[in-house]
Amino acid sequence: MIKKLSNITLNHTRIEIDGRDSMIRVAGELLHAALSFDERYILLFITDNCQFEETLFIYLLDTQQNKIVDEADIYRMYSPGYFENLNIISDNTVSFEFMVEGVWTLTLYKTPKTAILHLSTVLPFQSVKRPFALSRYFNIKRSKG
Repeated sequence: MIKKLSNITLNHTRIEIDGRDSMIRVAGELLHAALSFDERYILLFITDNCQFEETLFIYLLDTQQNKIVDEADIYRMYSPGYFENLNIISDNTVSFEFMVEGVWTLTLYKTPKTAILHLSTVLPFQSVKRPFALSRYFNIKRSKG
């Protein structure tokens, strides 16, 4: 189940939980949303706060291991972006709007799935960038329409 959290803050690049430094460092300056998933994971939406070329950083933190287990960046060069309309769709799915791309859907997995390398994750003209990983904890896609 996904729930909104209010006890997460971003202090420069440090994630703080209940006012205590988690020792986890992230990119970005402005924390837009923090969500709890399965009472173990924290999903973060952070931007650079740069109105002319915005990047949305999405991080999934594992609170038991105290580390980032999955991440994705959404951006396009010279494109402004606004993070808005975050909605919890189901127990493991959220939607939001970012850039002029429209609505994005993020689905969290209860157990990690084997990662399949798609060219869309490494080609320079794609909006979503993800680091190489053997498994994924979430899938993100843009809705068609």
